[in-house]
Amino acid sequence: MKILVPIDFTPVTENALNYAIQLTPSLKVVLFHVVNSSKEVDAANAKLTDLMSKYLAKFRGELTSLVKIGNIFETIGEAALEEKADLIVMGTHGVKGLQHIVGSKAMKVITNSRTPYIVVQNKPYTDIKNILVPVDFTRESKQILPFLISLAKVFHANLQLIRQSNSKDEFIKNKIDNNFSYFKSVLEENGCKHEISGNEFSYDSRYKGILKEAVALNSDLIVTAIDPAIDVANYIMGVEEQKIVANEAQLPVLCINIKNFMKQSGNIFEATA
Repeated sequence: MKILVPIDFTPVTENALNYAIQLTPSLKVVLFHVVNSSKEVDAANAKLTDLMSKYLAKFRGELTSLVKIGNIFETIGEAALEEKADLIVMGTHGVKGLQHIVGSKAMKVITNSRTPYIVVQNKPYTDIKNILVPVDFTRESKQILPFLISLAKVFHANLQLIRQSNSKDEFIKNKIDNNFSYFKSVLEENGCKHEISGNEFSYDSRYKGILKEAVALNSDLIVTAIDPAIDVANYIMGVEEQKIVANEAQLPVLCINIKNFMKQSGNIFEATA
């Protein structure tokens, strides 16, 4: 497994690096920094080398670094594709201050990437044993299953399914029922450990219901699908996905860009013994 970790030399991105190197005992981690001009490249490389030296002795995998000229909103996703990264682990300061007005930087970055993200805040790493998976009425929600199956096998994790509450609209109700049945059957066919939450979440207020359940079930990771068809301007208004990414419990969030992700094929990870 290969992980790209964007670094801006703040404590929260170093926490993301700590998180990445603890995900599996043997992997490749690329420390990545974006600069505005060629004049900044040498200094950035030197700082990344110093940062890597702190982890080389205690990390059994492979650490490398990469500096590119560009902007974080596009260059991170481009670098992940060039490096053939399976995952990006990114630190975020959450949605605070002026970001409430101009939009979450994390959301802008994620919507420009095909590669799935795990977004972390300041909370230290914990083993991924339980992954909360919201299942709603949308067709796209089923598209994340191949990735989740691979992820669950790598980490020997339990998938915790929570369904969207039933709608008065019979069409949407049937969609929810069909999607939830599909999730269960596919996970059973693939031998994935999973459990079904007795609670549900409202589609229009997903953040509140999903976070409450994640805390109650001691989830180590929350899954959310990001739709790049939604203009970033809509995220500025604080849609539910943005709230989940910057959740108050500081739980890591796996963000899958559903449209771009499905352009890839096959399993993303190789399951470890």
